Amino acid sequence: MFSESDKSGIKLADGCITLGQLMTPSWRLPQLVEVFLSCCETNLGTPSLTDDILTLSTGFLCAGARSVVSTLWSVNDLATALFSIFYYQQRQEGKNCPESLQQAQIQLREFTKVDLKKIFHEVEAREKELIRNRKKYLSDSIKYEQWKREYNMYAKLNKRIIEIENSTQQFPFSDPRYWAAFICHGLR
Repeated sequence: MFSESDKSGIKLADGCITLGQLMTPSWRLPQLVEVFLSCCETNLGTPSLTDDILTLSTGFLCAGARSVVSTLWSVNDLATALFSIFYYQQRQEGKNCPESLQQAQIQLREFTKVDLKKIFHEVEAREKELIRNRKKYLSDSIKYEQWKREYNMYAKLNKRIIEIENSTQQFPFSDPRYWAAFICHGLR
């Protein structure tokens, strides 16, 4: 993410989208229903530039999104991944954006180490599979870089899960810093 208000943006694999682009009339996306900005600080703005706080959420709403979920501060990757799963489970059950957000916050807050053990086995299995597949790719190839990026993500996730399992805390995401950063804007 960038910082200066109209230059605020999200870096994508094939480029980036800036707040300035989203605010221009040429960027209208009427088919855009919902945007989930799970990266850090996607709802921070610079109020000194205008009377209104311009954020990426504002930009996506101007571009045509019906609703936007964003964050107020830097969020933990594992907590965000779990929050996203819980949120979309609620959405699939037919709940609106604010209800889904609230339920996902509650689920994350009440998530236990026992629940995490269930996920750990899947993450550990994927990391081992990636290790077995490493020799399939030449070290200077694009496929190897993709493999390396995915492996690093799973290795980091696995390490974080082990740290939580070795802690004494039964509810590892009960602290508001894990779940309270998420907010929603727009229509229900």
